[in-house]
Amino acid sequence: MEKIGEIKTVEISIESSGRHNFGTIGPDKTPVVTLPGDPIAAYISFELLIRPMIRTMLGTANIHRPSVKAKLEKALTSSGGYRSYVRAILSEDGKSVAPLSSQDEQATLSDANCFIAVPEGETSLSAGAQVTVVVLERRYL
Repeated sequence: MEKIGEIKTVEISIESSGRHNFGTIGPDKTPVVTLPGDPIAAYISFELLIRPMIRTMLGTANIHRPSVKAKLEKALTSSGGYRSYVRAILSEDGKSVAPLSSQDEQATLSDANCFIAVPEGETSLSAGAQVTVVVLERRYL
């Protein structure tokens, strides 16, 4: 793509996010973004980065998915050093959240209705902890 435009590569501090590229191509400077090859990382990157970019270009007022605080139903671990987004199920009342048991399976992408946002410095969160949840389905708000 560098032959037909200006492309920059960035590493993002999100666990397992891989490399991202962005820039413009062609004489009309069409914006272009590439996502990681891993489908799970690509989906998380799309929701957190590309969707807000598109909504900004469309002039939408609320560019980000809504977030809520919820009680963690079971403990979870993270590698630390990077922000993590754990696929999860938010309860119908939006007050509690359970991480999906398998984070490595692509099939869980369709099961999740939210992400639990785990800060960079956290390596574990205990059951009962209040966590920030990025809501993927509007029916919870």
